[in-house]
Amino acid sequence: MRYALAHGRRSGRRGGAVLGEQAVRRLRAEGHDVVEVVGDSLEQVRAACAALVADGVDVLAVAGGDGLVSLGADVCAGAGTTLGVLPAGTGNDNARSLRLPREPDAAIDVLLTGTPRTVDTLHLSDLDRSVLGSVCCALDARINARANEWPRWLGASSYTLSALVEIALLRRQPPLHYRLEVDGRTRDLDALIVVAATMPYLGGGLPLAPDADPADGLLDLVVVSPVSPPEAVGLLRAIRAGRHTSHPAVHLTRAREVLVEGPPDIVAHGDGEPLAALPLGVRVDPASLRVLTPA
Repeated sequence: MRYALAHGRRSGRRGGAVLGEQAVRRLRAEGHDVVEVVGDSLEQVRAACAALVADGVDVLAVAGGDGLVSLGADVCAGAGTTLGVLPAGTGNDNARSLRLPREPDAAIDVLLTGTPRTVDTLHLSDLDRSVLGSVCCALDARINARANEWPRWLGASSYTLSALVEIALLRRQPPLHYRLEVDGRTRDLDALIVVAATMPYLGGGLPLAPDADPADGLLDLVVVSPVSPPEAVGLLRAIRAGRHTSHPAVHLTRAREVLVEGPPDIVAHGDGEPLAALPLGVRVDPASLRVLTPA
């Protein structure tokens, strides 16, 4: 088998670099051909991975967080290369949604013995780019942006802390107004959260779209209407416990595509990474990616 394995540069005793190097050693010990991809920026890693996928590498494995996993999904979508995931990030939401193991040896075992599963991706036509799990377009995007500024040692709790800060700021901010075009039908509304997802989890383990099926050919659109800050804290707890879907402020819709128009100061985030300012079009790209999952 021909593998390419992308990870960040070594930093300390943990993280994607250490896990990636461990995986490279095991894959080579098993007799596989492995090209190691390390770059100073996501752009360098993306270009190198895209070239390897174009050259027909069998598996592109990524050792890192949801941002690097999404990069891998982007370059593999629609190609013959299968994506392998070694979870080593802050949230690891896509790995959690796909039920991939986080323990290093078990994660590497999936690269060696896993079964390819075909899943959908989210295609952003304006950016000519694909995202694996979710696109956040409201307060959820602001929470993502703030969480990215917190120290990495906080782990998934950075999302909770960021959410509490953004909720506290709601008292001083006007409601966020949106125009959503969902499968050709337009509606205007105020919203606290606007998320298009193919995966159940985001934001460091929150099952915001609990019934999302990554292989049903549809995206799950989650819209949360404005609520007071105390209600928002209670709703955050309900989301964490998976008890939010019956809340009157929560609206769930399945669709094939959505155009999100909203405040121009909102930068949409895909799998935790900044994408672009609104408006942004998102459509599901059915069965566009193969991912290695436990046998």
